[in-house]
Amino acid sequence: MSSVGARVSAVIVHYKTPEETTEAVKALAAAAPDVEVVVVDNASGDDIARRLQAETPAARLLVEARNGGYGAACNRGARETSRPFLLMLNSDSFVQAGAVEALVAALDGDPRAAAVGPRLTNPDETLQPSILRLPTLWRVFCESSGLAFLSGGRGPLRGHSATREGHSRPQSVECVKGAAILIRRSAFEEVGGFDESFFLYAEESDLCARLRRRGWRILFEPSARVVHKGGRSGGDALFGQLHEGLAQHVARHQGTIAARLARLVLRAGAAARYAISLLTPGERGRLRRSRYRAALAGPPRRA
Repeated sequence: MSSVGARVSAVIVHYKTPEETTEAVKALAAAAPDVEVVVVDNASGDDIARRLQAETPAARLLVEARNGGYGAACNRGARETSRPFLLMLNSDSFVQAGAVEALVAALDGDPRAAAVGPRLTNPDETLQPSILRLPTLWRVFCESSGLAFLSGGRGPLRGHSATREGHSRPQSVECVKGAAILIRRSAFEEVGGFDESFFLYAEESDLCARLRRRGWRILFEPSARVVHKGGRSGGDALFGQLHEGLAQHVARHQGTIAARLARLVLRAGAAARYAISLLTPGERGRLRRSRYRAALAGPPRRA
């Protein structure tokens, strides 16, 4: 009998994190040895090829001539594989034992489920909120204005970001974090994969929105565990890219006027938070100011 892993192709997008990418491949190989692993290098120019050859020779490396973004790299990996399930992983996501089996079982158990996300944890094993809501203009406003914080992340004032609620049971959700997500290939191909105009951030929410529009469901499976470090290949410099991804999602699903308003709201929120951070002393204040400056500067220029 073939293993569950033999039905899964994993795509790991690499960008200037050679140590973590190699460790992510090794963790996946230990958790599910039969999974096909493809690493897509987004023109990093580092030693990832040497590391993979030396430490995980079974992984296949695809090298892009230019960095076309996360979604484009995932699409390239999907085109180069053929198994019925696609496991999209960040390079700092470390799959734990039994996770692949639990994710596949979730999709096997629901023929109209297109994708399923695991319970993400931080390296110290604390919960990393893994369930998202789709970003809308109203939710972006609630998040940026602080209303979501004041409401405790509940009710109509809740924003789009993940909260700690609802992580103890399997359920149907609007969206899961893209750090680790198992996708049914047939559904992925039905909607054309990731929209490559999203360079980084919000590509998973756009994909989930398009899948849901076609009648597919998105699931969360807490028995599947993945450790996610988070934020290693971009840092504060990409905080502006996060805001741009949110605005781009609003544009795609609510129109250009809503997107313009979303950008204004996001900038106003970042400016207010920057002003407040001036009152925060020490390293904590410095880090906050760096993040909000990046948000106000907008997305980095692409090479």
